[in-house]
Amino acid sequence: MRTRVPLMLVCFSLLMSPEVTGQAQPGDRVVRLLEELSNAPAPSGFEGPVREIVERELRAAGLQVSTDGLGSVIAALAGPSGGPRIMLAAHLDEVGGMVRYITPEGMVKFRLLGGWLDQALEDQRWTILTGKGPVLAVSGIPSPHIYSSDRVTPRNDVFLDVGARTKEEAEALGIRPGDGIAPASSFTVVPGGRYVGKAMDDRVGLVLMIETLRRLKEQGVKMPNTVYFAGTVQEEVGLRGAHTAVQDVKPDLGISLEVGLASDHPGGQLDRAQERLGAGPTIYLADAQMLVNLKLRDFILRVAAEHHIPMQTEVTEGGSEDCAELQRFDAGKPAVNLAVATRYLHSHNSMLARRDLDQAVDLLVTLLPLLDAKTVAEISRF
Repeated sequence: MRTRVPLMLVCFSLLMSPEVTGQAQPGDRVVRLLEELSNAPAPSGFEGPVREIVERELRAAGLQVSTDGLGSVIAALAGPSGGPRIMLAAHLDEVGGMVRYITPEGMVKFRLLGGWLDQALEDQRWTILTGKGPVLAVSGIPSPHIYSSDRVTPRNDVFLDVGARTKEEAEALGIRPGDGIAPASSFTVVPGGRYVGKAMDDRVGLVLMIETLRRLKEQGVKMPNTVYFAGTVQEEVGLRGAHTAVQDVKPDLGISLEVGLASDHPGGQLDRAQERLGAGPTIYLADAQMLVNLKLRDFILRVAAEHHIPMQTEVTEGGSEDCAELQRFDAGKPAVNLAVATRYLHSHNSMLARRDLDQAVDLLVTLLPLLDAKTVAEISRF
């Protein structure tokens, strides 16, 4: 029997749908994990909180977990003896800073860890990671009554205010030189199936890695290879964790899981970044340190086309990812950077589309079982 529903109730239901309100569906393990990882503080060299989450998830999937000498996390989904070794790498760290010294007035001066624009530093909240626990700090901005509106404070002049009146009061909070500093910004689901938060570079890559592992295990896929899942450290300060982790794994083929550079916003320039939100996963053809293996590029694009997964490509002159270290291992290995388009990287608030993330997982779950010994050998041959 058909029931007449009041128009007002219908309108209210539409307004309260997850797509409009930005609320995640209950039980959505992907968004729960991304939120937990995004909110956790882990600047380069201080990856502990994120490392704990990744280790927990890898163990929950039934894998044995180890760490290398720099603190990168490594676990393997074992396949047949003699099968190719495939390395998935996503970095644990985020851009942040480190306490340099405390002024007599109790202000904290710091150095940056990773690539920041000066204009992204002022008027923000930060978390200082002290031995006594996290301390909230703010990078104040001068009043427009005093300075001109077009003034940008150079990074070396930016300071953090923790509310202390003297150096001694700041030290009593536990702050000392060498403490890590992370952006303070809460993860948020926004309308249109999009997420906003800090450290999407590279918590998105970690979610890709973990969700791919979950799906492979749930589907009971018989793998022709051994897949190594590596959460690397100190990527933002020189790909250091990938450099050591690759010595441990010794891969035959590598895939770096990353965020991409979306330019689909006012002021975006296609000659610098070609990606846009919602248009599918991205493979990087070139960045500052890597040129993609052409056979691996063609293989991925062919698999994606056969399974109706839309793809984007990126050619950029700046930035580098763990893929560069995967590619340079030993006498050279085929490697690619697979990314999810993201706006406003290296800031307190980045944005991505859930659709791109899901399609990237779909691609990985489809792609990895196809990388048998014959296929990897062919991709590696010139």
